[in-house]
Amino acid sequence: MNRGQTAWILTAAQQRKLDEAAVRAGTPSAQLMESAGASAADWILSHTSLKKLVILAGPGGNGGDAFVVARRLLQAGVQVSVMARNDLGTCSPLVQKMGHAYRDAGGAFLSADTFPQAVRGSDGVVDGWFGSGLSRPLVGRDAEVVSAINDTADRIISLDVPSGLASDTGAPIGPSIRAHVSLAMAFTKPCHVLYPSAEHCGSVHVVEVDYPASEIAALDPTAVILSRSEIGKRLPDRAPAGHKGTFGRVLVVAGSPGMTGAAILCGRAALRAGAGLVEMAIPASIAPVIQTAIPEATTVVLDEANGDLDVEKSWEALQPTIERADAMAIGPGLSRERGALELVRAVVRTAAVPIVLDADAIYALIGHEDLFSTRARAWLLTPHLGEFRALTGLSSESIERDPFGVVQRYARAHDCHLLLKGRPTVIGRPDGSLVVNPTGNTGLATGGSGDVLTGLITGLAAGGVSIDDAAIAGAYTHGWAADRWAETYAERSLTPSDVLNDIPEMLKEIEREVD
Repeated sequence: MNRGQTAWILTAAQQRKLDEAAVRAGTPSAQLMESAGASAADWILSHTSLKKLVILAGPGGNGGDAFVVARRLLQAGVQVSVMARNDLGTCSPLVQKMGHAYRDAGGAFLSADTFPQAVRGSDGVVDGWFGSGLSRPLVGRDAEVVSAINDTADRIISLDVPSGLASDTGAPIGPSIRAHVSLAMAFTKPCHVLYPSAEHCGSVHVVEVDYPASEIAALDPTAVILSRSEIGKRLPDRAPAGHKGTFGRVLVVAGSPGMTGAAILCGRAALRAGAGLVEMAIPASIAPVIQTAIPEATTVVLDEANGDLDVEKSWEALQPTIERADAMAIGPGLSRERGALELVRAVVRTAAVPIVLDADAIYALIGHEDLFSTRARAWLLTPHLGEFRALTGLSSESIERDPFGVVQRYARAHDCHLLLKGRPTVIGRPDGSLVVNPTGNTGLATGGSGDVLTGLITGLAAGGVSIDDAAIAGAYTHGWAADRWAETYAERSLTPSDVLNDIPEMLKEIEREVD
């Protein structure tokens, strides 16, 4: 994914509707196809040194784009040959037109017999066999072509979507091209960012199509991928004469015996995010450890009884702290003991500030959906897959198959913000809109990473950033720190403390984007 650009994610149906709207608005289909193919050809000429290419052209719109690419490359001096899936006479009139234009420009066609040798002798393949409209698995000859291309092509560039993938899901439906590059036509598609399909897409680059600006402005995309400059715009300037009260007070309710690290990472991250004051509400048995580990924070000691929190006494200690907090993080390492979960529910019923609920706090909501009727719009839930599965009762397979849909439905139904951690991280809003975080890697798949994210988001929220913007900026910064690490070191070697230590540099870079 090109992380420096703002991107909208459209489903196949949404892009079809855009095509139809553009034609109704006066842009001929041929102009749309010509512009798409020209943009893809320009990208290939500008970003590669490929001189001999085999181009696959299917019978639909993707094949028409492929014919335009072939003609444009041929005219630019690239040695091109086309393998057409169907006789031109059986294709749509528009695809026929583009195919004839390629032939009239001197373009060569391959037969089934000459195709394998041509691929082996080429620098690479441009894949326009099937596009975003595919909904069935490839079989027979189509599957054989995909297999042959994957086995023999040195470099594969797919137009819009690798042939064989379903555009709208992260679950492959059958054999598919494994592209090195995917040139998304005007907009990113769900399969470009949802795994495991995204692994088949390679590096994704968006190329332009001549859609009317008025029709683009009327779009309601499935999701948005925000650029780094957009992230920076969501962070307020720091008042030169500000003080610790100006930059917000964070209350962290976290930790339990054996889980002190979660509380420490969360509290430190809130400080790194710029919070003026951080108060740690922690069980009495681990208070000395927390006080030593985070000397910048103050502490609220929560009484314990029989290895669990004493709800009544803990609530009494918490109430005045809640009243002066600007944002709260609750849950990291808190435990799922009865008293701890009851305390979570008491807090969310009462607190009048943004709350980030993570880890064990999420389990306090199971079977207590009535809590959402209190003031859910200021809530952000940050579950990983297992926690979201427990919260919703959905299977892992159904969540992974349609993360956009399940996040959207949950956030809308419960009038809350939801950040589903994973690759990619998907953020849902109460109005049903979605944001996809493009940063992060497998280095974050380790205990404690989520605690850093929770603290980072809460620290931003305490400083006056909306819970929505805090979630977006926090997820981006968190993932970018992991990406920056991977530029020098192995992803597997990353620890949450490494992410924590890199947050200052990441925030500085983001601030520079808007200077």
